[in-house]
Amino acid sequence: MAEKTIGPGSILGMLPAVDGLRVDVTAPPGTDVTDVPGGGLLVGWVLVADDETTGGARVDPVFLNAGRAWTPDQYRATYGPRLGFVVGRER
Repeated sequence: MAEKTIGPGSILGMLPAVDGLRVDVTAPPGTDVTDVPGGGLLVGWVLVADDETTGGARVDPVFLNAGRAWTPDQYRATYGPRLGFVVGRER
């Protein structure tokens, strides 16, 4: 059996989110966000391998938007690298 390689960006684990939280998408002033959908309902948290982070991993939110679940890395790859994400209570 071949050994599995875990590299940067690999998802190492996932936990469900508690009810009532959402993710909002942010962008620096002057960034064109006309084609960027807003955030969505928080559905979970993932542990992502990251060589640039202390401990070698970071925790990212998973949210629903446009009929699918997204991590910040996936969203940035699709809509732009300068986007940020804020987790907060549902309005």
